[in-house]
Amino acid sequence: MDELRNKYIQGKLSESERQAFEQNLTSEEKEELAYELGVRDEIVRKELRKKIAGFEEGNKRKRMINPTFISIAASIFLVASSVFYFTEVDESLFDQYYDLYPNYELTTTRSEEDLSNRGMAYAAYDAGDYEVAIEEFNKLDDLVAPDYFFRGVSYIQIKNLDAALADFNRVAEGEDVNYIDAALWYSALIHIKQGNKETAIPILQKLSKGRSEFALTSGELLAKL
Repeated sequence: MDELRNKYIQGKLSESERQAFEQNLTSEEKEELAYELGVRDEIVRKELRKKIAGFEEGNKRKRMINPTFISIAASIFLVASSVFYFTEVDESLFDQYYDLYPNYELTTTRSEEDLSNRGMAYAAYDAGDYEVAIEEFNKLDDLVAPDYFFRGVSYIQIKNLDAALADFNRVAEGEDVNYIDAALWYSALIHIKQGNKETAIPILQKLSKGRSEFALTSGELLAKL
């Protein structure tokens, strides 16, 4: 519980985990947590003021403070005995909503000797060895939409977002409807992480009007942009 509580305070829980955590809190626990978050918020504001003072001292020219940076100091309030979540920056939105996509495409129960390059790629993905997964996908001469998609997720895991976006765009523009919405969802998250909200918004709007598993979550994320 303490570990979960710390992750909540640090903003490291996914949206579903956050909601589940809040639902299990008593009124007293909510008040205590709100107080702790308020103290944390005040510390952040003090640090922000120090940094701004340092900027002004080092350069006397008029500066415009990045709104994203200022948002780190946003307040957290307790309203009607409910603790509302605090989103610090766009990058934290990515962290809140990003989840590793499970491999339903290819089971990898056979031994390594029996696996093809495609099988090896998915086995490495399942094992969390994303660099190897990418290497094995790259050996394929006939990549199909699922291969591009899972290679894209693997690229996210090694923080190569541009390569991931290229793979997701390829899937989204293709004809395999099984992965188009998922590719669009991950593309939107990457755009948000890279600070391109304007590009992410129409993607999320499209998803929110659809019937995929990402419809409700896309609408929720839109409201935070």
